Amino acid sequence: MKALGILVLAVVTGVGILGLAELTQNRPDPVDPDSSTIVTFDVATRGYRGGDDSAALALWAVCSATVPGDVTAVAPAPADGYEVTITPAIGENGRKRLLGCLEDGTLDRVMGHVSDFTRT
Repeated sequence: MKALGILVLAVVTGVGILGLAELTQNRPDPVDPDSSTIVTFDVATRGYRGGDDSAALALWAVCSATVPGDVTAVAPAPADGYEVTITPAIGENGRKRLLGCLEDGTLDRVMGHVSDFTRT
């Protein structure tokens, strides 16, 4: 009986570890060379020297390294905020990495907020 309990515990532990590995593993996304992603974001600053434009440039300079492909310079978005284009388009894993970088306090006194990911 005790051996059965140990076996069940080992199986449950193994399944839990494999499940956690699956959820946290970073994999490359499929690439469509004729596609692009437009990322629209804004920034909030608190005592950041240079204002929002400078903060958006600095934040994108850091976070653009989290995604593969070619990226454009930060430009004002048609509404409010800023936008950049990534070619080829990023997939779900790339979107999660970029969202995390932009919104997780990567730079002191700067917080980004992604309002849209548009795939073209």
